[in-house]
Amino acid sequence: MKKFLLAAVFLVSTFISFTQNNSTAVCGTKLALTQEKVAGKIKMILPASISEEDVRNYASYYEKMFTVVFNSTTHEIVFNMVVNDANNRRVILRFLSANQIQNVIVEGSNYAVNDFYEAFLK
Repeated sequence: MKKFLLAAVFLVSTFISFTQNNSTAVCGTKLALTQEKVAGKIKMILPASISEEDVRNYASYYEKMFTVVFNSTTHEIVFNMVVNDANNRRVILRFLSANQIQNVIVEGSNYAVNDFYEAFLK
């Protein structure tokens, strides 16, 4: 019984620590995302745990694909595509992953970043 209890505590603590690392970004509506994709200016709200320094640092690696404007008060980020095509929009996933963002919420639905790309940025 003691081993079972220790195993259960270990599993719960592992699950809790895993879910704390799972950051989520938030986008607007599906219609807004479609319009933003066409315009090459994709907006989302990043988690409060992401700093302006993190955004600046990670964005510097992708300046050939997109530039970013980040509002540190609202945590809104705007990706301005240099060349607005599917391959360059895919690089947004690298930026999100570098910031440990694994999910994006659109209209209340939670998408893994790859599913978000397939549904809205491809």
